[in-house]
Amino acid sequence: MHERTEGVVGLLSFLKPKSEPAPADAVAPAVEAPPPAPEAPATAAGDPDAMVVRSEIVDAHLQLCGYRYSVPLGGDRQPLAEPVALASLAAAGVADFARQRLALVPLSADAVARQLYQPLVAAQTIFMVERSAADAVTALRAAGCRVALRGATLDDDALLSQAELVLLQLSQLPLAELQFLVTQLRRRHPALKLAIDGVQSWDEQRMCQAWGADYFLGPFLTTSDQPDPEGTIEQSRMTSIELLNLLRTDAELPAMIEVAKRDPGMTYQVLQWANAPGSGNTGKVTSLQQAFMVLGRNQLYRGLTVSMFRLGSGANRMRDESLLEVALTRARFLETCSTLPQAKRDELFLVGLLSLFDVLLGVPMARLADQMHLSDDIRHVLLGQDGVYKPYLTMVLLLERDKVEPALALAETLEVEIDSLAAIAQAAFRWAQDALR
Repeated sequence: MHERTEGVVGLLSFLKPKSEPAPADAVAPAVEAPPPAPEAPATAAGDPDAMVVRSEIVDAHLQLCGYRYSVPLGGDRQPLAEPVALASLAAAGVADFARQRLALVPLSADAVARQLYQPLVAAQTIFMVERSAADAVTALRAAGCRVALRGATLDDDALLSQAELVLLQLSQLPLAELQFLVTQLRRRHPALKLAIDGVQSWDEQRMCQAWGADYFLGPFLTTSDQPDPEGTIEQSRMTSIELLNLLRTDAELPAMIEVAKRDPGMTYQVLQWANAPGSGNTGKVTSLQQAFMVLGRNQLYRGLTVSMFRLGSGANRMRDESLLEVALTRARFLETCSTLPQAKRDELFLVGLLSLFDVLLGVPMARLADQMHLSDDIRHVLLGQDGVYKPYLTMVLLLERDKVEPALALAETLEVEIDSLAAIAQAAFRWAQDALR
């Protein structure tokens, strides 16, 4: 696996978000996480080459509050037995993740009976079982675990009283019937959290939220929400784009400083980056000229691109933070999976970040591409045109949507480290999580 240390440590240091109070209705543990059982059952060994798939869970504040985890295939591209799949999730650090954020883990009744879930127990782990597995629900609750049901009816009152979350599929019923079910569940079980799976668009997300749903799963987060060809981009972001263009065209330092000075917030941010612990600078940086020299063009370009996700204001702030998490994971994976020359891997990192700019800014990608100085290779992939980077972006998008087999088939045609792809994906996710802490 390629490791890129230059620019990474500094990037991690200046991505620290402002502290925010947790939303009032965020999922909170119903009970304390139980201590490990004194005589835990023997568990299968995990598959180190298994591809762990994470599906985003977005709450009503548009915060990416956690993930549903699964392991569809092992390293041999065959389905894994459930004990091996669960052990693979444990080895991937799901329990560590779930100490702070929601991890939804599907379980069979057999896995519950054999207590195979124990290595995954944490304060924010919720185990999801089928509504037909009433005994499994009772057993999990008796063990002090948090429980979700996959599916529910209005006749499941006794079962619902033991669960804290229900996952409903958007396509399982006609919309009118699903709306009735959601509203009745909300009325009868006000403490129950309701999640809707299969949400494809922002219109569907808003519809489900209006019904009373709390959580939303599906590809909607990274889709454009009614892009406006004439939409206005905020001034702070336009200033960043202008500075990005100067960096790409190797403009002289005075020209870049002049642009940065137009936005006091940008001046402050650049000075923060230059004085961050990971910048490599030992003295105090007090001017933009010093800051630009300390950071260097590549580091500054990365930092400005990332900061675009945090320059917004108003209702989209939480959504932008969620998009940043996806973009960082995507960018780091693209950068580290390839065996291309370093300059190309640097561009793949930017492709990962820029691929969500149309969603972030609410304008068509073609307009953004016209406003930014980009290499032809980056421009082509962002516009969906054939080029050297298109198959790489296609591969990561397939992996994000749980289409592992076609993603691996495509990977075999590319200059990637195919045998290490699962480990690279996990490392990219951890890197993004560290960057956002």
